[in-house]
Amino acid sequence: IKYACNQCDYQFTQQSSLTVHIQSKHEGIKYACDHCHHQFTQQSNLNTHIQSKHEGVKYACNQCDQQFTQKGNLNTHIKKRH
Repeated sequence: IKYACNQCDYQFTQQSSLTVHIQSKHEGIKYACDHCHHQFTQQSNLNTHIQSKHEGVKYACNQCDQQFTQKGNLNTHIKKRH
């Protein structure tokens, strides 16, 4: 199933992706960081930014000294290195 944008030629495999596309590209919805000039198209990306850049949240590898600002990056590291 494809979800087509009715304002341009983009198509998506998920309704949620189409919704984010319409909000960010056609409705101008942005989520702005209160601490700096960065803006994001999704609230979750803003939350990750604030945690990693402004609150110092780090995800540490339990097998070496590496630290990551995003949990997904830690998981990728563990799969590739350990």
